Amino acid sequence: MSRTKSNKELLEFQNVTATYKKDIGIFDISFTLAAGEMIFLMGPTGAGKSTVLKAVYAAIKIDSGKIIIDNDDLASLSEYKIPGIRQKIGMVFQDFKLLNNRTVLENVALPLRIMGMSTQEIYEKVHNTLSKVGLSSLYNSYPLELSGGEQQRVCIARALVKNPKIILADEPTGNLDPNVSDEILDLLDIFTDSGSAVLMSTHNFPLIKPRKKRFIELSNGRIID
Repeated sequence: MSRTKSNKELLEFQNVTATYKKDIGIFDISFTLAAGEMIFLMGPTGAGKSTVLKAVYAAIKIDSGKIIIDNDDLASLSEYKIPGIRQKIGMVFQDFKLLNNRTVLENVALPLRIMGMSTQEIYEKVHNTLSKVGLSSLYNSYPLELSGGEQQRVCIARALVKNPKIILADEPTGNLDPNVSDEILDLLDIFTDSGSAVLMSTHNFPLIKPRKKRFIELSNGRIID
């Protein structure tokens, strides 16, 4: 599916290089991600997919180039403004990163509590989001009582509850069977309809091939044309 020219660009990489060691990292990466668009970052382990996502989230500093998020240049922002940028971003992980001693409701509510919302507003937003991901009846359950697919839905709900402009998904289907993986991709795709943009890393080309989305293939930290 191609995007229309009217869609606003929410993310832009301009010749970005970010290295950990001499030859490890990403090199001269350029691409854009528009509102309502889903892009797949393709490549084997070590290709640089997770590094791209970490750079977007400002979890690592870049060596050169620019990363523009919703008109803000990350490199020009002071440290105290980074949390404001991160509020525009939702994260979905392969290993869920849920708090096993907290209920589903409490896990999903955590970003809103950090933002300082009232208890009533949190309750309404969490239940509305859990309903959207099909987990409204499991709000009082604990993560280890859920299946892998259900845990990933909780992770997606936690990312979406703060209405992010950009969703970063790092191998979100890596530990799931094919049918559940398709359901997770369907769910992420649905949320692009509301204007969110999704940037998802994966090494599973057969999974995403039928999706007819734009994909960016990486190898050794560089984009393959």
